[in-house]
Amino acid sequence: MPKRSFHRSRSAARALSLAVHTAADELVARRSPGLRNQLLRAAVSVPANIAEAEQQTSDAQALNFLRVALGSADEVGAHLETAADAGALSARRYTACQGTRQVVKTMLQRLIQRLEQERHPRP
Repeated sequence: MPKRSFHRSRSAARALSLAVHTAADELVARRSPGLRNQLLRAAVSVPANIAEAEQQTSDAQALNFLRVALGSADEVGAHLETAADAGALSARRYTACQGTRQVVKTMLQRLIQRLEQERHPRP
């Protein structure tokens, strides 16, 4: 199987990770270290799992890593919501991060769908 390239998805995921890292500075100022750490871990997991998916030799393995990346993107969303609800994250930062997260999620969902269709083509 040829080496995959999920460059656009990985680039978008890196942009999400950077946006979250910027937003996490607000959490430090509001003394939310546990939430900050969880948010950062989830955010860096998204591009890392996409990179892992690129290196897999089978579609099934690649799909597994892409699904983990999608789950991590959902985890980022949950942590952002908690931070916003707790007043530890500004509405502006929350909206910006959630918008970027949604773009990443859509890209991952389409990528997963495409690989699943390639694995199981319709007659």
